[in-house]
Amino acid sequence: MMPPIPLVQGEGRFHIRPDYWQSVYTGSTEVTLADQKRSYEVVPTTECRDLDHWAAVQVPDTAFAEVETVRVAFVDGVRRIDMHGIIDGNPPYYGVFGSVAAGCMQMCGSRAHDVTQALCDEAVRHYFVTNAPDPDMKTLKLASDASCPFDVEYEIRTAASREPGDFGQELNNLMQELEHDVAQKQVDRPDVQAVVTDGPIPYEHRLAAGTGKLAGIIKNVQEAYLQREQFATVLSLRAAERTPIFEIRYPESHGSSKMSFFLRLRAVTPFASQMANLVRIELPVMGLTEAIHLANLASAIAVHYSSNLWGDTRAPQNLYPVGALETALKNRLGDQRFLRSVIMRTLAADETPAPRPAQAPPHES
Repeated sequence: MMPPIPLVQGEGRFHIRPDYWQSVYTGSTEVTLADQKRSYEVVPTTECRDLDHWAAVQVPDTAFAEVETVRVAFVDGVRRIDMHGIIDGNPPYYGVFGSVAAGCMQMCGSRAHDVTQALCDEAVRHYFVTNAPDPDMKTLKLASDASCPFDVEYEIRTAASREPGDFGQELNNLMQELEHDVAQKQVDRPDVQAVVTDGPIPYEHRLAAGTGKLAGIIKNVQEAYLQREQFATVLSLRAAERTPIFEIRYPESHGSSKMSFFLRLRAVTPFASQMANLVRIELPVMGLTEAIHLANLASAIAVHYSSNLWGDTRAPQNLYPVGALETALKNRLGDQRFLRSVIMRTLAADETPAPRPAQAPPHES
C-alpha cells in the first residue's frame, strides 16, 4: 500500500476545493451517526432486589412539588454540515465544513421565562473535519466580509476514521465534548440543583459523578436492556410512572457503568404503540438513596416540561426548554447560505490568477 502523500502545497497551504454535488444534495441534511453500541451487562436488582416484585414506581407528589422550587439547567447541542470539500492530491482526500454549538437553558418553576435571559454558557465552534493525514494548517480563516461583523475560523481536525461517511460521527463527537463542558459548568454552580442533558451521559464518568445533580434523557428508545419479564413492566407503565432503577455496566470501558430507568411521560392514546411517550433516563452511579431521589426528581422534571404535539412533532419527549434551546443554538450557528458563500470565496482566492498588466491602447497612425 502506498504511503499517503504529504499535502504541503505552495506556502504552507493545502488546496481545498468545494465538492459541489455533495454540498447541494447532502450538505444541509441531518448528520448520519454511526452505530456506537458497546457490549454491556445489566443488573436489574439495583433498586428492587426481588425480581418477582419488579413493578412500576409512581413518581411521588413531593418530587413534583420540588420541581417548582429548584433551578434546572437543560443542556443540549446542535450540529450542521455547512459544506463538503475535496483536497487535491494523489489520492484525493475529503472533508466537511461543520458547525457545532452547545448551551444551557435555566428554568425555575412554572412561571414564564424569557429565552434570552434563560440562555447561558452558549458556545459555537466551526471545524473542517478531514481524512487527510497531517494537514499543514491548523485553522482556515474565512475571507473578511463587510456584512459580517466578526471573523470566522474553521479549525482543521483529522478524523479518527478515514471513511468520509464517518465525518458526521466525528462532528457529533466534537459537539458532545462541547456539551460536556457546558454541563460541567452547570454542575459546578451552587445555585443549580439539577442538570438535565438531552441525550446519554458520558460512558466515562469524568463528568459530575456523585453530585446527585446530573441526569440524561434519551428520547428515542431503541434498546430494551432488560429481559422480557422486566420489559413487560416498561410496556405497561402509565403516565408519570417509572421502572425501578437498574445498572448498565460496560466491561470493555475500564469497568465504567451508569444507572438507568424507563419513564412514561404521558398516557398512551388510542391507536398508539406501547412504546409511545417513553423515555429512558441515565444517572451516574451513586448511593441508592441519592439515586432514588434524583430518579424521582428527574422524572418529575421530564413530565413537568414535556411538550405537546400541537407545538412540537417530537412531543412529548422533546421537552419545551430543550426545544427552545435548540432553536436558539441553531440561530447561533449563523446563516448556512452566507457561510457557504464565504467559504467558496475563501477557497477561490487561491485559484485567482494574477492580473495581467494593462495593455497600452494602440497608436493611431
